[in-house]
Amino acid sequence: MNKIITLILSSLLCISAVGCSSKVNDNDVVVSVNGKNITAKQFESTLALYKESFELMYGSTIWDNEVEEGVKYRDKFKEIMLDQMIDIEAVCQQAKKDNLVPTKEEVDKSFEEFKKSIDEDEEYKKKLKDLGIDDTYLKSQQEQELILQKYKENFDKNLKISDEEMKKYYEEHKKDYYKDEVKASHILISTVDDNGKELSEAKKKEAKKKAEEILKKAKNGEEFSELAKDNSDDTGSASQGGDLGYFTKGQMVQPFEDAAFSLKSGEISDIVESEYGYHIIKVYDKIDKQLTFDEVKDEIKATLTEDKYIKNIEEISKKAKVEKNEDIIKKIKF
Repeated sequence: MNKIITLILSSLLCISAVGCSSKVNDNDVVVSVNGKNITAKQFESTLALYKESFELMYGSTIWDNEVEEGVKYRDKFKEIMLDQMIDIEAVCQQAKKDNLVPTKEEVDKSFEEFKKSIDEDEEYKKKLKDLGIDDTYLKSQQEQELILQKYKENFDKNLKISDEEMKKYYEEHKKDYYKDEVKASHILISTVDDNGKELSEAKKKEAKKKAEEILKKAKNGEEFSELAKDNSDDTGSASQGGDLGYFTKGQMVQPFEDAAFSLKSGEISDIVESEYGYHIIKVYDKIDKQLTFDEVKDEIKATLTEDKYIKNIEEISKKAKVEKNEDIIKKIKF
């Protein structure tokens, strides 16, 4: 849930050019939270703001997929978004009760900075206009974000987590703090073209010969990073000398992973063939150990803090008086 909340706060950076289409009036009430109304326009704007970012992640055909029997993703998406808007409204109301609100000057400054970034991008401005997003909505989002920030900061400041609680969590989740990683670089001689189509047998034979020549140079002590820069077809890592950083099992294709984790620090592999081509791998470091409580104490504290914050939001929302207008919700399309 908290991830969704975070996304809503950043959704103004992910504007879609596709708006909502419905047979409702802007001021029709979608839901009331402790007497405070969320209107159809606010709901439609939030759905529209999210639409493109979700399609970029999951594809434009996601909406008609079934997430469960008889329930399409578009309907589940509407339900989740509305629930998150309810959560945010409830938390903002609680923050106001606790006097955790930004000053008018803080809101104005935040909005001015945001407007400045919009004014510098004509295409962005046009998308906002096409969506029917006005300054009133944008400013309300900026104010809401500042309120939530203040509420979260205050929550974190006043939260007490004991060492005993953290140690208990560590013992119960010890396997999550076992580190099995390899730091490696590689040189790829590709056997597929730019469209991912496999090269001819003759071209693959040439690629293997080239890989064998590079391997010989690497084994004879030539600088691996320079060989990678000059020869690797993995453009993403070649400029960094083939550096892939640290990675765990499950992140690389199987032949690559098997070879990398079988090497000792400082060793160079023989030629490793994968679906992408011929790899030469050099391992620079290996970590294979159970991390101690002291090593992960700060991480555990952050995890527990986040868990307790999410639970706090759930409790606030549960206590809120929520009245949904199902007829209006059903009419809203996107």
